[in-house]
Amino acid sequence: MANAQDIINEISKFLDKCLHVKKFKIEKSDFLSFIEEKWASAGDEKYNIHNGCIIIGRMLNEYAWLKDYANMRRWFDMHDKHAISLKNPPYIINYYKGGLWLESGNEEEAFQYLKACYDENGEYIFTRGENCIKFFCERAGLPPPEKTEEENGDDEDFEGEIELKEWSAFFGEEDAIYYQLGEGDFSKRMRPRYEAALKYIEENQKAILEMILRELLRQYPTMQENFGYEGEDKEDFMPDAKKIKDFADLLTPASIHLIPVYIDNFPYIGYEFSCSWDGEHAFGVMTYKDNIVEIGGADTSFLTWIAEEDKRKARRREKVVQRSKK
Repeated sequence: MANAQDIINEISKFLDKCLHVKKFKIEKSDFLSFIEEKWASAGDEKYNIHNGCIIIGRMLNEYAWLKDYANMRRWFDMHDKHAISLKNPPYIINYYKGGLWLESGNEEEAFQYLKACYDENGEYIFTRGENCIKFFCERAGLPPPEKTEEENGDDEDFEGEIELKEWSAFFGEEDAIYYQLGEGDFSKRMRPRYEAALKYIEENQKAILEMILRELLRQYPTMQENFGYEGEDKEDFMPDAKKIKDFADLLTPASIHLIPVYIDNFPYIGYEFSCSWDGEHAFGVMTYKDNIVEIGGADTSFLTWIAEEDKRKARRREKVVQRSKK
C-alpha cells in the first residue's frame, strides 16, 4: 500500500495546479478520475490527515455542482470517517450536509439534515447562512427570525461588483470584481467616500494595476526564494518574471476591500488576488491612492491596522513639515 501522506500531498498539489495555474487545463471527467483513483489507493490512514478532509470537501462540492447524488452520498460516507468530522457535534455535521444538499438542488435531503440540526440544537441553524434559514423556515412552517436592533439600525452594507475593462483585458478574465468594506464601522453618511473611491478606481484602473505589478515585480525574486519552489514545481507555480505582463498568467483579481480608515476623507483600498504560488494565503496589496502601503498575503488587503499605522506615519510627517515651516 502506498504511503497515504505522499498520496494526499500529490492530490493536494494537483488541486492547487487545477485551481491556480491558468495554463493547466483538464477535462472535468479526468479531474474526478485522477482524485478518485489516487484517493482509493491511499488506505485508511488518509482519514487522519488534515488535507484529506479538504479533498473530501472539494469532491463533495464537485458532485453537488454536477447534481450527482449517488457520488455525494458515497463521499459523505467518507466524510463521516475523517478524524476532523468525528470531532464535530452531530448538529454541525447535519447542518453542513443540509447546506450542501440544498446547494445541489436536492431539497428533500436538505430538509432532512437541516431538521436534524434544528432538533439537536434549536439555535444553531439561525446563526448560519440566509439561504438555509429561509429554506428551513418555509419548509418547517416556522416564522423567520426577527432581526436584531443592530441589523435594523442605520449601518448598512456597502458591496457589489465593479467592471474594470483594463484589468479584464490584462488577465483575460471577463468577470466583474467584487468589492466590499474592510473591517470597521460604516454608516450612510460615509457612503460618498466609498463611492468616490470606486470612481477613483475606475478612472485610474490602468495606473493602479501597473503600480501593483511593478512593486510585485520588484519584490518577486525575494518571494521566490522564500517560497523555495524548484524544478517543475517552480515552472508550474512560480516561474521567473521579467516584466509585469508575465503576471497575467499567475494572478486573478478576487476582490477589492474599501477600508474605513481615511486621510483627507479618502479611504485606503486593498486589492486581493488569487495566485499560482500560494493557493491558501493568496496575494494582497494595501494602497492609498497612488502609493503601495504593503504587499503580502490576501490578509494584507483587508487588515485595517496596516492602514491605521500608515495613517499615523502620515500625521507624523505632516507635523514635521508644519514645524519646519515655522
